[in-house]
Amino acid sequence: MLLTCWGCASFEPPPPPLGPADVPGLQQRTALEPNNGRVHLELSAALAASGRCDAAVTVAERGRALAPADPLGPLVMGQCFEDAELYGQALDLYVGFLSQHGDQPGAAAVEGRRAIAFQERAKSLVRRAIRDEEELAPADPETVGVLPFLVDGDSIYHPLSVGLAHMLTTDLALLGRFPLVERVQLSALLEELALPPEMVDPSTAVRAGRLVRASRMVLGTVSIPSERVTRLGGNVVLESGDLVQPALTEGELRGLLQLQKEYSARIAEALGYPMSDAERRRIDENRPANLTALLAFSRGLMAEDDGDFARAAAFYREAISADPEYGEAQGRLRGAVGADVLSRSSRGEVTGVGARVDQALAFVPESNVLQGILAGAVFDVASHQPERAMVDAGSATPSAAVAPSENRVVPSLEAIITIIITIPR
Repeated sequence: MLLTCWGCASFEPPPPPLGPADVPGLQQRTALEPNNGRVHLELSAALAASGRCDAAVTVAERGRALAPADPLGPLVMGQCFEDAELYGQALDLYVGFLSQHGDQPGAAAVEGRRAIAFQERAKSLVRRAIRDEEELAPADPETVGVLPFLVDGDSIYHPLSVGLAHMLTTDLALLGRFPLVERVQLSALLEELALPPEMVDPSTAVRAGRLVRASRMVLGTVSIPSERVTRLGGNVVLESGDLVQPALTEGELRGLLQLQKEYSARIAEALGYPMSDAERRRIDENRPANLTALLAFSRGLMAEDDGDFARAAAFYREAISADPEYGEAQGRLRGAVGADVLSRSSRGEVTGVGARVDQALAFVPESNVLQGILAGAVFDVASHQPERAMVDAGSATPSAAVAPSENRVVPSLEAIITIIITIPR
């Protein structure tokens, strides 16, 4: 608490909320200062807070042209798009801003807005799929979905249900060979269907696959009995309901992270793609330093899925404490803190949320050097177009298009790394 209060002293108090009463004065200022981008953006914020999103977007576009690095523009426009359920436009806006200005003050608030929109988009897609289930087109023959793992063991390990599914999804995404379903979308689907992981069997996996347009679903299991070997297993369930020969790895619990990499390789083989040695090395780097960090990270993912971004941020801090170079936890923490602050702010307070998010992040531990951009990445979306993956390393290196290849992409970073992969809508 003392540290937090000490940090508060270095920040100015937030500006007063904007609302309808501020619109006339800001309109006069824009007339007097036509080249002042910030004034235009503040006017757009006041218009949005007054329920006038159409006008707000028009004014914000003018402001963004004058002040492209100001996060207020995408924050105002993006939320208006979200209000209209235009989640694709909102996400494109956030991704574009972060790829160019992710190192700017206040950018973490845009990451928070993106995290919120990403979840809302997933829920919207799921509700629409269930509503139109009878009219859905056939599943894509190549698309793969990874369902939460079934965990057999002490309750302390149950968060690995989500964490191991996430790791397998990111490993497969690194290969760039399979279109993959977003983990968040599968989580939203199981919640909508009221299906906990222990209730998912091959028949329900087939239905889940049809709803998310995936013809192959991975049903993973992890067994962590006391004083016995730990086992990672599971099947690939085809659209027909047939099962591909199960994958199985086993060993000591302390070697679970390595077991998971062996399991990823076997799942890839079950999907018809044996990895090269270079690809094995690439996915081997996609891991935290220890099981403690993975468990905390997994709890963070679960809290995010529940919409509790404050708890998610606390768990990501635990993960970073256990592994100070856990790049993905660093990136997730920024988004979770941003989403938490935004979810507790009114529309009129948008002009101050960037500073509030930066203040909340002031005491995030920093890694000295984050190596292996693909290993420490944030894969929110498993790409249908992997060649369009964009790497944003803040000010350390320019954004670049990255296609999975035999060569590792390993720039030296002193910034939090976020990899955002887009899919067609």
